[in-house]
Amino acid sequence: MDKGISTVLTPTPPTPRDFREISMNEHDVLYRAARPGEETAVSNLVARSFNEFIAPDFSEEGIDEFFKYANPRSLKKRSEDSHFVLVAEAGGEIAGMIEIREMKHISMLFVDKSRHRKGIGKGLFRLALDRIKSEESPPESVTVHSSRFAVPFYENLGFVRTSEEKIIYGVIHIPMALALPEGKILRREDFARQEIDDRRDKSPV
Repeated sequence: MDKGISTVLTPTPPTPRDFREISMNEHDVLYRAARPGEETAVSNLVARSFNEFIAPDFSEEGIDEFFKYANPRSLKKRSEDSHFVLVAEAGGEIAGMIEIREMKHISMLFVDKSRHRKGIGKGLFRLALDRIKSEESPPESVTVHSSRFAVPFYENLGFVRTSEEKIIYGVIHIPMALALPEGKILRREDFARQEIDDRRDKSPV
């Protein structure tokens, strides 16, 4: 997807300062936190990009599953819980968005077609990463379930594939991760062991 999809809802820990104050202006593009009431505009941007660049690879089941996740009501609910959303504003319109889950996973990242190759996706990720790193205990890595289309973009940011392509409920994605400076180097076998350990920790026995 420009890019990934997953849902686990737990309360977000408090940040060092009000995130609504965090913004960045670069090359006539304003990067800022999404505002209440912008869910429809953000979702429309996501839908346009998804339909052109990602949907052709998906089955009908996968498209339906994606839009169960990427719609204004669901976006609003997640934003009030364990997710945060940043947008890029250009010419008075929303030109890009990124949604982060639990301070460690990119749920979605989309940029309007007219603004591709202008550094907006990278700018959104950079600001999101600044917030993630501002946590008292930042994660060792940031993960994403990339679409086929977005893999080169994430590789340019330093992400590496952590397993082969997967299809879940028709949603095609490639698991990827970026090790943060405070974390360890992520090799595929290390990440597989981490996933096994996480499953053991959640096991009832």
